[in-house]
Amino acid sequence: MKSFRPWLTPALLGPLLTTWGFATLGALAIGAQAISLGLAEEWPLLMMWATLFGSTFAVFVVTADVVLLSLKWRSLPTGARGWFSAMVTPIACYFGWMMMPQPETILGVVLTVMGPMLGAAFATRFLFGARP
Repeated sequence: MKSFRPWLTPALLGPLLTTWGFATLGALAIGAQAISLGLAEEWPLLMMWATLFGSTFAVFVVTADVVLLSLKWRSLPTGARGWFSAMVTPIACYFGWMMMPQPETILGVVLTVMGPMLGAAFATRFLFGARP
């Protein structure tokens, strides 16, 4: 690989595109007022939160790629494989969140939110990545 661009572009943009798409669909389908309580501009507020979560997913996807590459379990995904696994990560995390128990402490909240995010990044990159 001569450039990191074929790997880094889907790794950084894939989760963002998915979260932005879901924020827009949510605003159109149920209205963002259900989430923001009508206190602010609804769609931009949803896009702000989607950007925060999408960026966090992107960091975890890049982290998963670097760890899996250093262990020699997977090579850096590029092309359709890279785009698909990056865009599926937020969806896989959502299903992980649905299986998590209700947290009772602050540490529990952090682990409940971040654990499935990191797990989804590793799972999708491992499942859809290419062997070295």
